[in-house]
Amino acid sequence: MERLKFVLGGDAMLGRNVGQWIKRFGPDYPLGKISGIMKQADLVMVNLECAITSSNTLWKGEPKAFYFGAPVEAVDTLVMAGVDVVNLANNHVLDFDYKGLDDTLKLLSQAGIIHAGAGKSSRKASNPAFFERKGIRFGMVAYCDHQEDFAAGQETSGINYIDLSEEEAVLSRFRMDLKRIGKVEWPILSIHWGPNMVHRPSACFTRLARRAIDMGYAMIYGHSAHVFHGVELYKGHPILYSCGDLVDDYYVDPQFGNDRQLLFELQLSGVRLERIRLHPVFIENCRTIPAEGKRRKYIIERIAFLCGEMGTQVLTDASGQAEIVC
Repeated sequence: MERLKFVLGGDAMLGRNVGQWIKRFGPDYPLGKISGIMKQADLVMVNLECAITSSNTLWKGEPKAFYFGAPVEAVDTLVMAGVDVVNLANNHVLDFDYKGLDDTLKLLSQAGIIHAGAGKSSRKASNPAFFERKGIRFGMVAYCDHQEDFAAGQETSGINYIDLSEEEAVLSRFRMDLKRIGKVEWPILSIHWGPNMVHRPSACFTRLARRAIDMGYAMIYGHSAHVFHGVELYKGHPILYSCGDLVDDYYVDPQFGNDRQLLFELQLSGVRLERIRLHPVFIENCRTIPAEGKRRKYIIERIAFLCGEMGTQVLTDASGQAEIVC
């Protein structure tokens, strides 16, 4: 079986100041410096943490602290960086109301970017996304555990919302959607869950992730915390509880160092995960660049520590490349 490189990034927030830089310097500005890492992969997936829209109409529900809307040129930011698939089940894709989501869905489809987790009805929002590379078939379902008023209805647009407080009901939905995915080599559970700025997943998340693997999911792709968490290898399957952020304009918390991030490169051979290469990156001035020097050292030491807590070993070779051997 031919080997495949699958790169996973965290939250891509292309609005606010990032959007202004896109308009000023072009769509390649936010991710151009790391596009070499992404384009060398066979498959790239991120969480799109904003609407891409020309609308100025804000969500009419409960007022929010932040509204993330990117200019229409931002779809080219994703294309130029080599992004193939995006998660839309999150708490910002409806920030610019139904028009904002509709624009996002249309622009992504026109650009050939596969998406899951939001749609014009609850049925469409919960539909799995299917894609194939090098003869390896993938199927992905996407959920978000906040914000409930974004939930799609039978005839209204929104996200695939899930309440994680009732674990057995959650597992029943996971099981039902796994059947909808059917027989693929890599059934993926994508989930936008938990609070911002936490170093580790909760015990509840660990239980849910492991039980999802037990029922047949091959990988958990988590996001929302804005910082990366340790990677767990559970029965040979990767659980990425949080992939952190890919690009944003957020305040940098000195305790969490949320400007220091990672790209996760999964190297697959059929149904088997061979290794996960770790690419340290740094967010500065609304763009992401490869991390070097002390920044790189910090990121590698941090992920090694967090992975170690989960019984996962991070190795670094003579060139400084860090990876998890599976």
